[in-house]
Amino acid sequence: MTLSAHATRRALRLAALSLPLLAAPLALMSSNAHAEPVVFVPFDGSGGAVLFDAMTGDGGWVGSITQSPFPVVADPLSLVSFVTFNYSAAAQTLTGQFEFTRSSDLADTLFGLVSGTTTDADVFASGGQFSLDYTVLGGTGDFAGASGYGLSFFNFDPNAAGDNYTESGLLVLAVPEPGGLPLVAGALLALWGLGRQRQQPVRVGSASTA
Repeated sequence: MTLSAHATRRALRLAALSLPLLAAPLALMSSNAHAEPVVFVPFDGSGGAVLFDAMTGDGGWVGSITQSPFPVVADPLSLVSFVTFNYSAAAQTLTGQFEFTRSSDLADTLFGLVSGTTTDADVFASGGQFSLDYTVLGGTGDFAGASGYGLSFFNFDPNAAGDNYTESGLLVLAVPEPGGLPLVAGALLALWGLGRQRQQPVRVGSASTA
């Protein structure tokens, strides 16, 4: 598969996830009139990831995530992403903690837990993809009291010049009254179960198949 075809297929898959979820904020608002508005953010990101110690599996990445241009927004959300993780090569799983900080105001930060799975062997040496799940536990500044969920496909290429990973996903944030957020979470997780099909990243010198 060519790089262009791969990118198109990824975009179509994320669009299929995104369109039904646009109804989730409406469902939350109608079920709980006192809830704060839900922020639904499709995003793309990139940066540098490194496995500090192959024996312990400790690593991390620093990059950015930016709200996708569709749907069109006047002021797209742009966040600096900082993640520390532990990777189990035997289980092919990743667990860790994250902070997303607004690029324009370092006082506005989201924080929480991240977990991921991969079917690619030796992913940090040979390249591959993780399916990541973010759980937002809180925040500071404008994000104080935030909670929510995020999902993404994280593609790692150890041979890339410059940024060695790209990321595409969804982020849903809210500060609702008790009982409101699970409605959004249920819709998000149900769609993730349907859309969580594995994608192979394009690797240097070869074409991938999805």
